[in-house]
Amino acid sequence: MAEFGENLKRVREEKGITQQTLAEQLYVTRQAISRWEGGSRYPDLMTAKKMAQYLGVSLDDLLSDDDMKLYVEKSAIMDSLVAKRLQIAMIALTLMCTLIHVSFYMIENLLPDGIMISSPTELTKSVLMAMILGYALYAAITDKLTPKVTMYLAVIFFGAGLWSAVICLFHADDAFPLHTLAIACVLDIFFLAVCIRFFGSSKKTKPMLIYVLAGIYLANGLINYIASLFSYGPEIPMDVGSDIAMLNLIGFLNGSLLLGLLVVMAYVLSRKRKLAIR
Repeated sequence: MAEFGENLKRVREEKGITQQTLAEQLYVTRQAISRWEGGSRYPDLMTAKKMAQYLGVSLDDLLSDDDMKLYVEKSAIMDSLVAKRLQIAMIALTLMCTLIHVSFYMIENLLPDGIMISSPTELTKSVLMAMILGYALYAAITDKLTPKVTMYLAVIFFGAGLWSAVICLFHADDAFPLHTLAIACVLDIFFLAVCIRFFGSSKKTKPMLIYVLAGIYLANGLINYIASLFSYGPEIPMDVGSDIAMLNLIGFLNGSLLLGLLVVMAYVLSRKRKLAIR
């Protein structure tokens, strides 16, 4: 059975349209058309629809039933322009929050009274998170945030969180109670496994576990944030306590945005996979 690239090339040549002409109509490069016809890349669904309309064929003429499944896994998860813009905005906002956290630590690393507002482990994790989010933003803008790329980013993200929690757990970090670190480790392990299973497999996998884990993760983060507001002793000055509270709030909002984005992407991908197997 012919694949998308072969169908595209056949229809384009039958219509007497060059790769350059098609590229100009779709506002992409000729190299992009070449990669699509070669099967190494797939356009997003909106571009594919516009391409089918310009070529005077239906999308079904370009995408076979079997090829549609592969298309879902190789194309960006978000298809509509509104969804893409929302995705980019959420990633950019999360990146900004992470950079604020890193900047706060680096500017006020060690306060005059010797109270650290964050641990070196937390700083390392935040820097790694910023790098991950930076690439995620690039992938979202260039339509490369496919299920497989999302899986890799999620693995690195939750892996970094697990690494940070384990380091603090074994070093008995006083800033984080042992039960809080233990819960964080368990949640990160579960999220790692679920993200690998859902985003890394093209089989019909329900996203319900992602929804449930995201809810638990969010509730745990909210509880920890509220608890942190009442955990400052008299030895911590009020201005230092406000700095720590702000950092904790940024961290909570950061995590909430990412979890929300992950849930939305899981929902969209689940619907696309269902449509592909019908």
